Amino acid sequence: MHIFADGFTSMSLLNNNLRITLVQGGPDNKAVEAGVLIMPISQAVNFVNGLANGIKKLDEQIKTKTEQPQGSEQ
Repeated sequence: MHIFADGFTSMSLLNNNLRITLVQGGPDNKAVEAGVLIMPISQAVNFVNGLANGIKKLDEQIKTKTEQPQGSEQ
């Protein structure tokens, strides 16, 4: 399953599960709920750190690619 999200509107903790309400931009720029991400709170820090590290690596790859002179793609 794939869920597209532009952001989130709320987070809550219930029964040791973190619940994050994901949203998409809808008509008239109003947020429309796309789903709820639920994970054990014990995994939240690892999940967020892993996501942040992955995004940093992607950002570095993008910067490296855009800094290459045109015509010298490898």
